[in-house]
Amino acid sequence: MIIKNFDFELFEKKAQEKASEMIKNGLYSRFGLNAGERFSKAFLGCLGELAFAHWLEQMAVKYEMDTKRFDDRNSDEFDFLINGKKIDVKVALKSTSNPPNDNWTYGYPHEQKPQSKDFVVIGWIDKIRREIGFYGWLSGHQICKSPIVLKNSFKGYCYKTPNHEFRWGLMNKNFERLLSILS
Repeated sequence: MIIKNFDFELFEKKAQEKASEMIKNGLYSRFGLNAGERFSKAFLGCLGELAFAHWLEQMAVKYEMDTKRFDDRNSDEFDFLINGKKIDVKVALKSTSNPPNDNWTYGYPHEQKPQSKDFVVIGWIDKIRREIGFYGWLSGHQICKSPIVLKNSFKGYCYKTPNHEFRWGLMNKNFERLLSILS
């Protein structure tokens, strides 16, 4: 699902503002990154969250976002709260011209406690095409059943922390179904 009818440049500006505020509020870096690297990572996450919020608004779904500071915690508790269900949105920078496919693998950080999320939505940001898309979703429980690895089995790069890894094909791609579960 590619997010439609949004101003990519405006979303980038909003994501930059939000990421800067998160860094100022003590955002923890589980990777030991410097401030610039933390900003870049937070910026991508914020851009993905803004795109997902835009889609929810297009679908007339009411939601809350976790806006607490990071003074006493390492990460947010959730990205979206919809009818008491916690949703975490994860995006990665798309580095290929190929469309996402079921054979790609994704690593969800073990220390982010996937069991504490009801659902995780996985997407990508294509800075060349200026588009953001969401490939699918799965439950935190499903992620917990995935093996914990230190190396991405599809591309071969090392993860910076232990990750529950799963194939993109495991994800449910029916977002209308997700909305019906959340309502």
